[in-house]
Amino acid sequence: MISRGFAIFLLFMGFATSAHAQLSQDARFEILRTVIAQQAAVRIAVPAGSDGVELNDAGELNSEKITKQIDKDGLAMEPGKVVTITKIDFGNKDLEIELDGGGKKKTSFLDKIQVGVGSKTTPIGGAPDKEPPKGSKIVLKFANKVPSALTPDELRALLDPVLDFNKSNFLKTGVDALPPEFKEAVLAKEARIGMDRNTVLMALGRPDNRVKEKVDGVEQEDWIYRGKGYRTTFVTFEDNVVIRIREHGVPSQ
Repeated sequence: MISRGFAIFLLFMGFATSAHAQLSQDARFEILRTVIAQQAAVRIAVPAGSDGVELNDAGELNSEKITKQIDKDGLAMEPGKVVTITKIDFGNKDLEIELDGGGKKKTSFLDKIQVGVGSKTTPIGGAPDKEPPKGSKIVLKFANKVPSALTPDELRALLDPVLDFNKSNFLKTGVDALPPEFKEAVLAKEARIGMDRNTVLMALGRPDNRVKEKVDGVEQEDWIYRGKGYRTTFVTFEDNVVIRIREHGVPSQ
């Protein structure tokens, strides 16, 4: 007769095996061996914080969610920044790819142990106010389950909307990869009609405020930048493209 404890052990092992059955051990090993520590240039603005960027296996990004996360948590990486993949977690229907250490503060068990006398205590692991993380992550979601024979090349292709793994392009990312007219504007810290959101971020940085409205049934978004004195710049987007730039408080020539 099988003991109750052994039966529970077998049940637990069954759950553990099924949780990892989608991606074979050999496939996981090969991905970890060749993708961990690999560098790539980010193609989009990547938010700080622990949520990261969600990407599905059809290559689709939730741009609105990314914008809200940047508003909430700040910017971790600008387009063109070269990052390093530092960790990969394998789930049943998704993979979490950590960039530059991730966006979640890591703590040691020693940080939870405190010593002292009376009300004055100090964590053994050091001061609690450590430098905040500077990385982020990509959550790659699959419509079904993670393919059992997923290869490193297939993974890199799936991450292509966010990461450029072509080393020959590393020096041609960010400003250098822009069309000449936009490159000149970015270097001059100016927005131009036709730019997308990522290019405006490179030129002007994060806006002080964002306002959305519908004009003739079409959704538009104003990015508002407040400069010195009364100078204010309004950059209007429609379908992720700048269609209008207005400046207020600029002295007439």
